[in-house]
Amino acid sequence: MFVSSGTSLDLPTSTDDFDGATTLEAAKAFLERAFGVVDVKDVAAGDITVRGRATVRHLTPYLFVTKEVIYSESVLLHGLEQVDKARDIVSAMPYFLGVTDQATVLAERKLRQLQRVLDREEAKEKSRLTAESSLRQRAIGLLTDAERLGIAQSSSADASDSQLISLLREVTGTQLEVNTYPSEDELAALHLARRDILSRLEATKRKARATKSAMHEVSSFRGAVNRQYQKLALVEHMDNIRHLCPVCENPSEWGLETRKALQASLAKVRDENSAVERAAPRLAEHNHDLDQDILSLNAQLREVDLRIEAWLRQSDETRKLADLSQVKAHLLGKIAFFIESITQDTHRTQRDLSVLRDEINDLEGHVDRAAKRVRLQRAERRISQFASEAFAQLPTVTPCVGAELEFSSREPAVVVIEAGNGAVLTMPAVGSDQNYLAIHVALSFALQRYFEIANAPVPGLLIFDQISRPYFPSSGENEDEAEIAGPIEDEDVSALKRHIDFLFFETARRDGLQVLLIEHAYFADDPRYVLATRERWTKASGQALIPLQWPVRSDQ
Repeated sequence: MFVSSGTSLDLPTSTDDFDGATTLEAAKAFLERAFGVVDVKDVAAGDITVRGRATVRHLTPYLFVTKEVIYSESVLLHGLEQVDKARDIVSAMPYFLGVTDQATVLAERKLRQLQRVLDREEAKEKSRLTAESSLRQRAIGLLTDAERLGIAQSSSADASDSQLISLLREVTGTQLEVNTYPSEDELAALHLARRDILSRLEATKRKARATKSAMHEVSSFRGAVNRQYQKLALVEHMDNIRHLCPVCENPSEWGLETRKALQASLAKVRDENSAVERAAPRLAEHNHDLDQDILSLNAQLREVDLRIEAWLRQSDETRKLADLSQVKAHLLGKIAFFIESITQDTHRTQRDLSVLRDEINDLEGHVDRAAKRVRLQRAERRISQFASEAFAQLPTVTPCVGAELEFSSREPAVVVIEAGNGAVLTMPAVGSDQNYLAIHVALSFALQRYFEIANAPVPGLLIFDQISRPYFPSSGENEDEAEIAGPIEDEDVSALKRHIDFLFFETARRDGLQVLLIEHAYFADDPRYVLATRERWTKASGQALIPLQWPVRSDQ
């Protein structure tokens, strides 16, 4: 970097004529001192740009009224349309308004940092106290659960935190019993034996039913045999039968044959009766044996059912014990995790916040925000007054005719106080490019007037880029100069002429203020305008901002 300052300096014609070689940072500091921006170094910040510290870059919003600003409804000052720049411009504005100095700016910055640190530490302290309060409640709750499950002793209500933690540590050493389920093979064998018993019992019952049926048939047959025997027993009284017919006394064998037949039948019935008498006791005995077998099988079935019931009951009890063991194990895990977290928290050191609070109190006494707020409001009122006076001299349309302007540096923003009803209108509600132009011109001159009174480190320079845009929007960057001469009859031209008159009036009555106007319109019949024109870059003149005789690259 090459930097020189002074009056009547010769502009170098080549790089060999450059003087004042220096580093980039030193050149920036040199420029800031040349403009009067007094710097206070922040050792802690190093080479990092400090938010809120005024630099030469933050002068441009008060010097340039560019085409993006000249009739914008949303951008008040040059640079505020860029978010990354707007933050620093707004932060540095109190310095240029004379409300604060660089030392105060840095003190405010450090105060904000310390307050953020204090807020974080107080939040941590509050969280720690809350955690300590909940720690005792959690410890008592865990001990209560352990007592209910029978793995801890009851604790007194006035036990200290350390005693509660000690009791919990003892609980973690509890050994849980291992509960085993009965073998599933045993249950399968019992069910198999039960099915075998049921099968044998059913077969025995069938036999018993068949035996009882046979006994009933034997009993019925015995009665029939007895009746036949009693009838055939008459043959025993026929011993005197002869070979003669008892009626005619003739020889006859029929009686003897009949007697023999009856005796044979009687013998046969006697044999059958004997057989029945022999079979009935055996059937009764067999039936008795079957009944005994049924009783035995029923007893075996009951025994097997009892063993199955016992197995199932034991399984349910074991399952309950297993569930209880799981509950105990889960509780022991919670207690172990709780103790581990308590151990980790005890290693955290607590910060002494009294020193931080004392430092914040010292900075607050140095910054004095209440006084700063009063000074800032006073500066805003004066700027609003100057802007309203200038606004009254500029051409406007409804609703800005006769209105006043109110400036705020905190956003920053300008509102319009409508004449008569006192309605407050924001910039978008103004609704006319002519009004926007008048607001920006009035605010620019009001700020310059205040800077002069406050002896602010802002150069007395305003650069306007085509104030004719709202009146002649078709004028482009590449269009030629529009020369205006003769009597003014056009309303837009008349309004533009009022702006030009205002520029000449303000620069004439203010020492140390220079206005640079870049404009397509050229008032040829206005001697002031002709005399003030330094360059006329037109096609006819062959002159341009970038000289045409400058070398051109071969690829252009």
